[in-house]
Amino acid sequence: MIIILKHTRKFALFLLLKSSFFAYANTTVFYNTEPDHIAVARSLDLYTSDLPLLITEPRETPHTGEAGTDSLQWRSKYGTVMITAFHSNAVSDGINEKGLAAHLLYLPATTYPQYTTTNPKISNLMWAKYVLDNFATVNEAIEGTKNLEIVAKKVQGKTWATHLTIEDATGDSALFEFINGKLNIYHGRQYQVVTNTPSYAMQLANLKNYVSFGGKLPIPGDPSAPSRFVRVATFLKTLPKPANLVESIAGILSVLRTALVPFGAVTIANNTTEDAWTTRWVTVADLTRKIYYFNSTTAPNTLWVDLSKVKFAPGSPILTLNPVSIRLDGEATVKLRPTVDY
Repeated sequence: MIIILKHTRKFALFLLLKSSFFAYANTTVFYNTEPDHIAVARSLDLYTSDLPLLITEPRETPHTGEAGTDSLQWRSKYGTVMITAFHSNAVSDGINEKGLAAHLLYLPATTYPQYTTTNPKISNLMWAKYVLDNFATVNEAIEGTKNLEIVAKKVQGKTWATHLTIEDATGDSALFEFINGKLNIYHGRQYQVVTNTPSYAMQLANLKNYVSFGGKLPIPGDPSAPSRFVRVATFLKTLPKPANLVESIAGILSVLRTALVPFGAVTIANNTTEDAWTTRWVTVADLTRKIYYFNSTTAPNTLWVDLSKVKFAPGSPILTLNPVSIRLDGEATVKLRPTVDY
């Protein structure tokens, strides 16, 4: 059950959010108003580089859930383009050939269940990958994953508590969160913005404190997750209808950029100064045209992969490139190179 706080507690909630949570990483924004321009943009904010690799993978590629002896096993049904982290199998972002996008975001409030079964399990770091490999729509993904047993695993010496957001080419979306050991699924076109701490129920309740959503508070400017949520939701609400591809991508990026965190940024939490997690990269998944864009904050250029130009037939090679290279710009499909593992 998801509990929404009552109106009389809104201001107390606002104070709690502003005082307790500094800038944990990531923002997603989903534009699904116009059926010819369905796209989702995402930022990755982190205290260090996540050493991203951009990888394309064909159908029928075998995978394991990376969860130990009871790991789930599968072969990919769909071809994917994805971003991995720390030169590991952890997939943080991606799109498949059917126009389903998935994004793994940090959520410190996450508590996974304590499983006592021997059912097949999957690492939370492979959660997004499993969805991209196996499902074409949000509805399919919900039905196919709602009973998954997900366990937290380490990468780079750290256990990353995560929630998952997905979107499809019809404009549907869903967010999966484990709060107090229970899975909450927010399913519907109205769920267009996701950040991090606190839980999504609290984010939605807090949003009602602000002028564009029935409250009296102005748009906040700090880099905390609650403030980024409000800022992006506010500007998404007034985004004009795009006339073409250029306006579509430019529009959603213009909204996401209001939530990017500059190098050296700090924020205030509990009356102490905390480092904010810097934005490392941004992606846009054009779900209508099946094009995947990537921009690193350490490179001046934007590159993209057109999925219609990628060979996803079974037996095709797994391809990769370093997307933060300053030598890459524009259409990058021809610059992908075979890799044995990632």
